[in-house]
Amino acid sequence: MHNKKHQKRQARKKTVLLAILTIFLGLGVTTSWYLLLLSDTIKPVADQEPATVVNLTASEKKAATEMDQLLKKSKYIGTIYVRKNNRIILEKTYGYADKETNQPNSLSLDYQIGSIQKAMTALLILKQIEQKKISFTTPLATFYPQIPGSQSITIHDLLTMRSGLHKTEQPSVPLTDRDIVQFTVEHLKWTDYQTYHYEPLNFTLLAGILIQLTNKSYEELLSDSLIKPLQLQHTDFYENVKNSPQHAKSYQMSADDDYWKELDENETAIHNELGTGNISMNTYDLAAFFTKVLSGQLIPKKLLFSLWQNNQLKHPYSGGVYSGADYILAQGNINRFHSVVAMTKDTKNAIVMQSNIQSDTKIKPGAVAIRNQLYEILTGKKLPS
Repeated sequence: MHNKKHQKRQARKKTVLLAILTIFLGLGVTTSWYLLLLSDTIKPVADQEPATVVNLTASEKKAATEMDQLLKKSKYIGTIYVRKNNRIILEKTYGYADKETNQPNSLSLDYQIGSIQKAMTALLILKQIEQKKISFTTPLATFYPQIPGSQSITIHDLLTMRSGLHKTEQPSVPLTDRDIVQFTVEHLKWTDYQTYHYEPLNFTLLAGILIQLTNKSYEELLSDSLIKPLQLQHTDFYENVKNSPQHAKSYQMSADDDYWKELDENETAIHNELGTGNISMNTYDLAAFFTKVLSGQLIPKKLLFSLWQNNQLKHPYSGGVYSGADYILAQGNINRFHSVVAMTKDTKNAIVMQSNIQSDTKIKPGAVAIRNQLYEILTGKKLPS
């Protein structure tokens, strides 16, 4: 009898909470507001205003204040999301998503993530490894025997950008996915195998391998195997959302004006980024993406960390991220959008930043330098420069 009464009380509480959430959502209240009902962590007054933190410890308040001061001093423009010991301690935005209309930046708006997409492509490859269709040691010649050095180059070499392959020419017109891969195969050279060079064509070739293995388009595969399983509600290909009012605009800054010139990316450039940099996300999705992946929700942790591991090399690039012993770093910049991430592998601590004005570092600090300072405030540890 006691259990039945307890269950009824719990049911009534859940009904009341759902009713409150429904009212709030019906009024169009932002995510940060109804997060308060669930976690009692943070309560922004408005996206462009400082967050009014509630029930934070003294150390959390100190860290959040110090971070906010650093971002203001650095004249940062964009979004910031910070999590410390699994508690959100700072959510805030700075500057404008659209200067012409004075629309402020928002954690709910979409921003291009650039090369962070390479981590997604790497995860799709890990899915194929998990299914035993390929392995890290599978030679590139299995798929593209016409490429010089393909008998020596492995899947792992492509994932760590140590293939020695370099692209020699860019397409001048928009191409289909298969044609982009074919163009890449026909316009490359092989020079310094096993030497690290940041070269996007490695991931274009990985995208081509995925297309061959699954007989799906890259867009279909990413949607079915990553976006939907991880329940990313605000993640899409840039081409599909670039004209949406939910997408921030990007700007070229000058010494006198952060919003000196509004930018646009042509169709050819967008298509050329197959598997390497044509995705947009909002800040919440970007944080959720890495949190869920590091938690093993997409790839078993043993397999994931066999790639995202501290490889003790001067350039610890592995599968779209820079991996340390207990953290991963990611960054992507394209068309002056700049997204950067630092997250501990246990997901307890996280910094996610998205800017629509990539800083000219001769004028003010860049997002990577700011992130590294924020990480030291957050964890007390320095990141490698």
